[in-house]
Amino acid sequence: MKNLTLSALAASMLLFACSQKPEVIDNSIKIYGKLDNSEFPVIVVSLDEDLAKDSVKSDGSFQLNFEYPESGMFMLTNGDLRFSLYLDPGDSIHVNGDVKEFAKTFIASGDKSKENTYLRKKFKAINESGLENFMEIMALKKEAYFSKKDSLISVVKNNYDSLITGKNIDPVFSKMEESYFIYQSMFMDQLYPMYHAYINKIPQDSVDFPVDENKSKLQSLPLDQKELLGVAPYKNLIDQRIGALAGELMKADTTLDYEKVSWIAIDSLIKDPTIKDQLKFETLKSTLEYRGPVNSEVMYNKFLAENTTPKFAEKLEKLKAKWEPISPGKTVPDFEFSDLKGETVRLSDLKGNLVYIDIWATWCGPCIAEHPHWDKVKEEYKDKPVAFLTVSIDETREPWEKMVKNKKMDGLQWFAPNAWQSELAQFFMVNAIPRFLLLDREGKIIDPSAERPSGNIREILDTNLEKGV
Repeated sequence: MKNLTLSALAASMLLFACSQKPEVIDNSIKIYGKLDNSEFPVIVVSLDEDLAKDSVKSDGSFQLNFEYPESGMFMLTNGDLRFSLYLDPGDSIHVNGDVKEFAKTFIASGDKSKENTYLRKKFKAINESGLENFMEIMALKKEAYFSKKDSLISVVKNNYDSLITGKNIDPVFSKMEESYFIYQSMFMDQLYPMYHAYINKIPQDSVDFPVDENKSKLQSLPLDQKELLGVAPYKNLIDQRIGALAGELMKADTTLDYEKVSWIAIDSLIKDPTIKDQLKFETLKSTLEYRGPVNSEVMYNKFLAENTTPKFAEKLEKLKAKWEPISPGKTVPDFEFSDLKGETVRLSDLKGNLVYIDIWATWCGPCIAEHPHWDKVKEEYKDKPVAFLTVSIDETREPWEKMVKNKKMDGLQWFAPNAWQSELAQFFMVNAIPRFLLLDREGKIIDPSAERPSGNIREILDTNLEKGV
């Protein structure tokens, strides 16, 4: 009987052990919704990279399913509509709204509906209050500035206070929002002397403001709050600390470039390795997105060798892979444009020359600042087989035509229809301008993100002219 009891116990334990399933970690996130009056066929969700996309159906409905292992503030984009949702792994949320009045019509149900409804009210309050209209606030004298700033922050914070009253709010989200109000005020104070001097056209050192107290607050900023890196003003203040130290280092050694010296500053200031990884990742990601792997190879390899956070290496590898179709030696499609006369022109019209392309727009200040340098380089190479082509990605032709004619901009002035969605901009992953391209005599890529005319483009042109490519 004893043996039978033991046998039965052993069998029951075996049955119990076999019936246990390993814990399943649900990293899936589901976003369902309906966008009324949407004129764009696709909706995309992203965080550092695109995570999922879906077509917006004729009735405005969509469904986004993706995997993500951490909480995050995910960005959803449908044409000109951009809005964020705070979600955890395993969450499922349904959102509705009219694209034309999204802030007023937004409705959420499901996981994190309270938090995300609050976010819409917060951003609406920020826009309506003018909290981010720095030019107006910073123009005020010190006492009026403090009063106005505190008043506006208080208006926005009322939404948060009503959210947390008697409601079960995600604790991480709650900490992030509480920190927003603290650090937004501090961030604005850091900017005040510079903005106030610029707006009022006075020397910055003559601005009446507690500058030393401000510097002391920035120096005492905690740099180890990983969960607050998604809070914009906190992240901005960290960037200020890094930028200030990088500036000092560059003064001491003028041979250092900003990206390298900013990494030195990060290593000096940040002790938490995961925060250090993220800050370096963001710096490199920005460079990689704009300049591509051709121009960031050294820092890219350095990051991979030092990084301790696998997800950042994976994201950079994916981003680098996107540049493969436009890497040096690849052939460019024969894109169509229109010139000032409205006639169709093609890239193939320029074969036989090196083709140096400036992608710009009339509203882009940095683009306009390059024009004198462009004209100078173009004049220097007028007797060389180099075609200097400017391509506008303005929304409409009118402002482009007006500026070209008023400024008497000569040479190859072409217009790309559909602006950022133009074939040229999409093919070359143009997400910031000015952007410069360099093609060889056969229309193949030399550099998908070439040096600016204000940089060392002459050296690169000379090298390729000597090669005869």
